[in-house]
Order: sequence, then structure tokens, then C-alpha cells
Amino acid sequence: MYTAPRLYEIAFDLNRKREVDFLEHCFKRFAKRPVRRVVDIACGTGPHLLRLAARGYRMTGLDLSPENIEFLRERTRAAGFDADLVVGDMTNFQLGARVDAAICMQDSQGHLLTNEHLLDHLRSVAQALRRGGVYVFDRYMASSWTNPARRWSWSRRRGRLIVRATFSALNDVDPVAQVFRERMELEAVENGTRRVYRQTHLSRMVFPQELKSLVALAGGFEFVQWFFGFKSHQVLERSKHPLLMVVVLRKK
Repeated sequence: MYTAPRLYEIAFDLNRKREVDFLEHCFKRFAKRPVRRVVDIACGTGPHLLRLAARGYRMTGLDLSPENIEFLRERTRAAGFDADLVVGDMTNFQLGARVDAAICMQDSQGHLLTNEHLLDHLRSVAQALRRGGVYVFDRYMASSWTNPARRWSWSRRRGRLIVRATFSALNDVDPVAQVFRERMELEAVENGTRRVYRQTHLSRMVFPQELKSLVALAGGFEFVQWFFGFKSHQVLERSKHPLLMVVVLRKK
């Protein structure tokens, strides 16, 4: 999938306004410094990076896939934005300049399958942030142990190209190892030619109180707040059956 960034970008060209509005709300409400520079960690093809750049933020993008970074470089140039784009590992990276805020969207932290990797990640992010800056990220949660799996299907058209996407998460949950399987399929149809890309990988969940403990152990951050989804009025503790935990940390 990540070697076909054009198809991935088309499939996930969704309405991100609510998510980006929420990120801006967090920057303004919780940061103790003006937020001008933002790093998008595991930025992929840039659905959040480009929208934040359009709102005037100086963006840095970090992704493990060279194909994603090169594709995003072309997208930012076409849009007239100047972004710093870096191929790098989210558990061990350094930026050319510190930033005021960091984001990590679409449960990308789930690729970190051990607490050790998550701690390395948190420490790298803390080093990249200026004091008072914020880190906002989302994580899947199992809202039910009897039938936790979730599946979504949709299609997008770009000219003569049609991309049909199917994505499922929280499959085969192992509550002891805290891992589950994600599956994704992209079917591309263009000028009578059909191509199918499939991907499956393990992802790991963390439980809310465990996450707080890991943040404290990593050092460098203070816990600010968490929410159910991108809803600034929906605090996690007061939510029923939350599926997506959105967390705000602040650099000490």
C-alpha cells in the first residue's frame, strides 16, 4: 500500500476539517507558546500536513516510507507550500529545528508494538518540541471485548480512476499482548484495468491509565487532557464506549 501513495492519497482524501479544527483548538487552548511550526509524525501522504499548511503553519513531515515522502514533496510543491520533509523512524529522529507542536494521526503510534518502542518515541518527540509545546495524537480503543472489530468500505473517484477501499481494525484482538490486526485493501480501476493492493499488519493498543504511566516514565511531558474522537467537549472519562482516544500532552 505504501508503495502506491497516489492510490492511498485518493482513498483517504476525506473531509478532515473537523480533525484539523480540533488540532488548531488544542494548539490555541493548551500550548503555552504560540504555535507556528508543527511536525506531522508518520505523515503518510499528508492529509493533515497540507491542511495545516494551508492555514499558515510551517510544517515538517516525518515518515518511514521514502515513497510517501517523495509523493508528498510533489503535492506540497504543487500546492505552493514549503515544507520540510524527512524520511525517518518515529522512535529515533531529530529535526533540523525544534517545533511548537507535534501531531501523530490515524493511530500511527499503533505500529509501535512494545512499551520500549513507545517510550523511545515519546522521548524523541519531547526532544523535538520547544518548552510549552503540545503533542496531539489518536489511538484506537476496544469498546467491546465480545465483538471489537470495526470495518469500513468506501470509494473515491479522481478523473477516470476509481479507488475502492476497505479497512478493518481491531481484528483478532489479543488482550494480553494488546495487539490486533489491521487489514486494508485498495482496488483501483482505470481505463478498464483493475489492480488490487492488500496489506495486513499488527497494531498495538494501550489502555488509558497505562498510557499515563508511560508518559510519566518517558519524562519530558505533562498530561493535559484526552477526548473521545475529535470532539473538544467530549472528555474521555465521560464517554460511553469510546473507539478513538485523542490525547494532548505538553512539553515541560
